[in-house]
Amino acid sequence: MNAPRLKWKSQDGRSQEYLVAVPEVVIGRGGGSDLLLPSLHVSRRHAKLVANGDRYEIEDLESRYGTFLNGERVSRSAVRHGDRIVFGKGEEFIFYVDSAEARQDLDTTKIVQRSLTDLGRVLPSESSDLEKMLCVLNLQNEWSQVFTPENALHQILESALRISGAERASIMTQKPDGFGYAAGMDGQNRRLSESQFKTSQSVVRDVVAKRQAIFMVAGIQEEFASQKSIVGMNLRAMACLPLLGIRKDGDSSEILGILYLDSTKAMHSLSGLDEKILNKLAVEAGNVLERVEMMKSIEQRKTLERDLALAEETQRSLLPRQIPKLDFLTLTAFCRPTRYVGGDFYDFQVMPSGELLFVIADVSGKGVAASVLSSMILGCLQLRLQDGDRPASALNRLNRFLCSKSSGKFATMFVCTIGPDGRGQYISAGHNPGYIYRAADGTIDELPSTNLILGAFDFATFDATPIEVRPGDVVLAYSDGLTEAESAHEEMFGEDRVKEIFRREASSGAVRVHDALIASIAEFTRGHDQSDDITLVIAEMRS
Repeated sequence: MNAPRLKWKSQDGRSQEYLVAVPEVVIGRGGGSDLLLPSLHVSRRHAKLVANGDRYEIEDLESRYGTFLNGERVSRSAVRHGDRIVFGKGEEFIFYVDSAEARQDLDTTKIVQRSLTDLGRVLPSESSDLEKMLCVLNLQNEWSQVFTPENALHQILESALRISGAERASIMTQKPDGFGYAAGMDGQNRRLSESQFKTSQSVVRDVVAKRQAIFMVAGIQEEFASQKSIVGMNLRAMACLPLLGIRKDGDSSEILGILYLDSTKAMHSLSGLDEKILNKLAVEAGNVLERVEMMKSIEQRKTLERDLALAEETQRSLLPRQIPKLDFLTLTAFCRPTRYVGGDFYDFQVMPSGELLFVIADVSGKGVAASVLSSMILGCLQLRLQDGDRPASALNRLNRFLCSKSSGKFATMFVCTIGPDGRGQYISAGHNPGYIYRAADGTIDELPSTNLILGAFDFATFDATPIEVRPGDVVLAYSDGLTEAESAHEEMFGEDRVKEIFRREASSGAVRVHDALIASIAEFTRGHDQSDDITLVIAEMRS
C-alpha cells in the first residue's frame, strides 16, 4: 500500500499536502496534534486517522462540531482514495492513496526540489526563506518535545526576530489592566527585562480591537506616526500580531497575548510568504499560551487538591482515633463528607463517673467553611466537658460563644450519656430524632428534639431528657445526610427506610446495623453524588 496523503485545497487555488507516514495521525487545534488546524470550529483533539491493516479509518474524538466524510457526519469510518473529509466547519481535505498522481507526488526528492524552487522565486532577504521556515519547524519540535513556558516564549521571540529583522521583540499577556510584558529579547538574542522594554499601546489597542495583525516594516503608518511613544522611541518599523487561543473553560477563541516587534530602522522587506510565516509563528505562540493556561489550571487544581487533602487529614485527626472499648457497651461510628471535608463530626468521651458520652453534630453549610466551624465547635465542647461541665451546661456556654461570633452559621447536635447501669440522658439541639430499639419487644422509641439549634439564638437554653437503656437495646443517632441521600432518580432514602433497617437488624447488634445501613445507602445511591455529609453513631447495651 502506498503511503497516503491528506490534500487541502483552498477556493483561490492554494493547496497543501500532509504525508501520512505513521500508523496514527491526530488532527486538532491543540499544540500536541500531528496535523494542526488553527480553526475555531476544530477541537483541540478533533479526530484521528488510524491505520487498520491495509486500510485507514477516520475516527472522531468526540469533537464539538463533528467530522464529516463525503458530506455525512461519522464517528468512525474507513476512508478510501478520493474521499472528502471535513473537520468541523473547516476547509475540505481529500484523501489520496492509490492514483498515479499520488505515486508521483510521493517522490520525496521531487517534493523537496519543487519546494526549493518555489522558495527561490521569493525575493531574498537577510535570512533565507528556508531558514525562516525552519524557525517555525524547530519551534514546533522543541516545545512539543520538552515544553517549559519560558523556553517556548523565548524561542518564539528568537524566531520572530530572525524572520523579521526587528531590533526587539516581546510577548505580552493578559493582565488585570490590559496586556502587559511577559518576555522580551533583542536582535542579539539577549533577554530583556520589563524595565528595558516599552511598547506602543496605541498599536496594541488597535490590534486587540480589530483582532488583526499590523505590519509596518518600512515606515510607520500615518495614524500611528504622531503617537508620543513611537516618536519618543524613534521607531521606523513595527509589527504587532494577536495570539489567539481558547482558555481551558472557554468555548470560543480570544486574544491570549500579543507578539510585538519594533525597530529604529527598517525591518526586512516582508514578502507574502514572510507574513504567512510570521502569522504561523503567531498561531504557534497562541498554542503555547493556550498550553500555559492549561498548565496553570492544572497546577492550581493540584494545589487545591493538596490543600483539601491536608484539610481532610486535619479534620480526621479531630475525630476519635479509636472507639472506646467498654464492658457494658458496643460502639460503632461512621462519617463520610460529601467533599474532602464537611460539617459533620462525632466524638466519644468516657466521663470520670464511668458514663460514656457520645455526640454527633451537623454544622450548616458544606466544604471547608463548614469544616472550620465544626472543628471549632468540637474543640470548645471537648474543653467544657473536660473541665467537668455536664452536657446541658456545656451546650449553654457553647451556644452563647457561637452567638457572640455572629457568623450566621449554626449547628444541630445530639448528645447522649449512658452509664454502666443503663441510665443516662440525651439533648437533641434541633437534630434528627434518635432511636432506641427495645430488645424485649422489638419496638422503637423515638428521641425527638426538644431544644433549639446551636448558635442561632442567644436566649436559648438546653435541657437534658433522661433515658434508660436495657440489655440488648440499641441506640442510633445520625445526621440528616443519611435520610436525605438521593438515588439517581432523585428519590430520598428517608426515615422510613432507616427505621425499617434498624428494626430488622438491631436484634443482631450494633455492628450488624452499621453494616446494613452503609450497604443499603451504597445500593440506593449507586454512586450518585450526594448533597450532604453522612454520619452515624450506634451504641448497643451488652447483656
